[in-house]
Amino acid sequence: MITIDPRSVLVVWAALNILFAGMLALVGMQARNVKGVRQWAIADLLIGIALAIASQITYPSTTLMAGSAAIFLGLGLGLIYNGIEAFEGRRCRYWIPLLLAVTIIANNYIFGILFFESKIRILVNFLLFAIIHGMCVRALFIRIEQPLRTAYWLAAASTGIIFLLAVARIISVALTPASETGMFTATGVNPLVFLFGSLAQMSMSFAFMLMINYTLAHQLNTLATTDALTGLFNRRSLETHANRQLSHSKRTGESLAVMMIDVDHFKHINDQFGHQAGDEVLRKIAALMQSIVRGNDYLARYGGEEFCVLLPATNEAQAYVLGERLRRLYAELMIPWQHHTLTGTISIGIASNDNHAHNLDSLIAAADLALYRAKNRGRNQVACYSECESAAKLKQIQ
Repeated sequence: MITIDPRSVLVVWAALNILFAGMLALVGMQARNVKGVRQWAIADLLIGIALAIASQITYPSTTLMAGSAAIFLGLGLGLIYNGIEAFEGRRCRYWIPLLLAVTIIANNYIFGILFFESKIRILVNFLLFAIIHGMCVRALFIRIEQPLRTAYWLAAASTGIIFLLAVARIISVALTPASETGMFTATGVNPLVFLFGSLAQMSMSFAFMLMINYTLAHQLNTLATTDALTGLFNRRSLETHANRQLSHSKRTGESLAVMMIDVDHFKHINDQFGHQAGDEVLRKIAALMQSIVRGNDYLARYGGEEFCVLLPATNEAQAYVLGERLRRLYAELMIPWQHHTLTGTISIGIASNDNHAHNLDSLIAAADLALYRAKNRGRNQVACYSECESAAKLKQIQ
């Protein structure tokens, strides 16, 4: 039968934590805009140092060793939770690691040095261990979209294992006579608690790295598919969605409409109030569009002051109603800018694949032609491609 020495496991556990601290620190250097990495790196380092010191402690222990191990362990455990808070965009409560450190110091000093009561000391320490890991489980086991959910739940499962091991250790100590209780006894569940605790800690660090990796991948995808100024889709992303919707429309026979929107006299805004004022106008019109379109519509900044709205299952007449509403709301919109109030109008061109535009280029070209007609009629207008087609036919007849 293999005998597991808890002290030896602690040394390995300490080495793994310090190794992961270095890895997280390196990852953090490349992921500066991902919150929580610094806290996790420092946490792993402090816990690794604490475990290394604890593996060398003999009881009754010296004040220096017990105190330093308690400080590092309390701060490290609390910082793991702070890292989760930071990663989720919440404010870090740094009083948690401080409270943990103070509580562990007080417990180890009172029951490890002043009054040598190993049973009480172990019970309190593992109770604190269980509480902080239970808090981490609660913070991690949440509803979130894939693929981040996999990393979240792996971290939650790993932390949950440590929580259950701490509870098992508490129950074991409570049922064991005080004379047979010790931090490093190689009997009962104690060796398994240390062994599986170290493995769960390693799994948790891997999960944190996955969370960082998935977040970076999501950020890169966002940069590649959205317009940085307005938060709408960019032109390339719109083309991808449009081609998919056109294929769907051909299969189902549903209409697909496109609105091309242009801000009237946008150059005058830039010239008179500066480009930052122009940027604010673009952000406001983007927010206005987002507030009135349906959830399955696609909004994009097509270029400069021009926007495009892709409307699945919508014909030209239905798109006209939405376009007219958007035109009216923007005309009524007042945009505060420094000591001025900016107002303006937009022109909108609409086309649908009912007008024999069965590919993206022809659909955009048809909507552009309608937009040109709206501007020619004096701006602040909504024009449909079918009107242009009818006008062209009438001209031919005449």
